[in-house]
Order: sequence, then structure tokens, then C-alpha cells
Amino acid sequence: MKDHEPEEFEDELERLRQENEIKRMKLRLEYGADFPIESPNADLPPDVESQFLDNVINFEKAFHDSERVMIYDFIGKPEFRKSEAIPDDEISAELDQIMQLLNEYQIHLDTLCEVDDRELYRFITEELFLTETDNIKMEGWISHFTYEEFHPNHEYDLRNGCSDFFRSFLDKESDFYTNNLTKEAEGNKWFDNFRQAFKSFTLNKLEITDIQFDELNGKVQFDINFSGIIEGSNETEIFSGAGEMNFLKQWDYWCIQEVKLPSSQK
Repeated sequence: MKDHEPEEFEDELERLRQENEIKRMKLRLEYGADFPIESPNADLPPDVESQFLDNVINFEKAFHDSERVMIYDFIGKPEFRKSEAIPDDEISAELDQIMQLLNEYQIHLDTLCEVDDRELYRFITEELFLTETDNIKMEGWISHFTYEEFHPNHEYDLRNGCSDFFRSFLDKESDFYTNNLTKEAEGNKWFDNFRQAFKSFTLNKLEITDIQFDELNGKVQFDINFSGIIEGSNETEIFSGAGEMNFLKQWDYWCIQEVKLPSSQK
């Protein structure tokens, strides 16, 4: 009997592989899955892949068949108190309760910046409750929302935009900074020429000193100190002092239009 076990095991694996191929084809034809049917992951055991594909099929079916509903309806139309009717010493507890209720229905709300408890409670009950979500209730399915998606914090975005730019721009192995440039700035050879003139950089200090913005334009002023080793030599050039970064609002994002660095010192 034992002599047949390896052969039976291989037969079972082959059966699973064929079933998995059918499942992958079903996902591609019915739901537009873009993984290659002919090249499954050879390192993934067929039984594990089978369970994974079953989970994907269940999710795709639930998503395809679902409707959009307001979050307030999705969580069972709970009773809640109006924000203006809650005393200051009770607002935090009310917020905790409503956040817990959202979590029970696998709805997670985050904030990028500090938001007052009363304002966050008001936002949930007056805005988030009226927002539509997919009517899907299944294990592992979580809907994420961020307060700043509804109420952008422009000062926070501009501050991070400036910091993220220098973090990437002064890292010769990263080109991430190009994703934050306007189309006009992308065509400006200064950015690439400046980086190519140096072998490496060291950022010693970056301090944001002022942030200004209106509906379309933003300006960040900063104090910076960084050094660069000149390409083809061991000489170091130091940039230290005040600088400025100008932004334009495009597609609801702040994009960098211009960067003004302090004069260099050798």
C-alpha cells in the first residue's frame, strides 16, 4: 500500500494544478485578473494556491455583486447625539464609542494631523456617515478613510513635500523627487544637471521657516545645510543658508515648480 502513496500524492498535486489553472482562467475571463495564467508561481504549493484563488474568487464575486450604500446605513443606522449637544467633558467618550462602532464594521478612519475630538466627531456624523462605501462584509475586508482626504491640511502637505523632495533629491540612488515636479519643472534640466555634478550628498540640516499658500500657489521657505562631493574629485562644496521652494496645485496635489538653493561655499 505504501508503494502507491507517492504516486497518489503526485496525482493529487496534478489535479490541484489543473483546477488552479481553471480558477485562474475564470478570474481572468470573468473579472479581468491580470496575473499570467500560463506562469503561476512555481514556488507556491498547489493546495496553498488553491485556497488563495478561492479567496480571490469569493472577493471578486462579492465586489462584483455589491452595491454602494451610505456608511450610516452600512453600520446599521445607529442613534447618535449631535455634536453641538454634547458637553466638552463627554465628547471624547462619544468619539471613542463611534470609532469603536466603525471598527466593528471594518471601517477605519485615520488622521494625518492632530484633529480636535469635537471636529472629528462632527466630521464622522455629518460627513463620513453620508459617504458611500461598497456593501461588502467579509473577513479581511477593511475600508480605510482619512480625514485629510475630505479636509486637506495644506501646511502639512507643503511641509512634507519640501522634506520629501530633499530626502530623495540628495540621494543619488533615488529619483522619487521627480514624481512631485510639475511638467514644466520636469523639463528643467537644472535638477538633473545639479545632481550629476556631484558624486554624493550629505544633508546636515533642513528647517522649515515659513509656509504660505492660496488656492493655487504655495511657497515654503527653509534654512538648509548640505554638502556635496564634486564628481571626479574629492572636493566638497557646501550649501548653507536660506532657500525657497515654490509649488503649484495640480490635480488636487501640490507639485514643485521651482527650488531656490543658497549660494555654495567651498
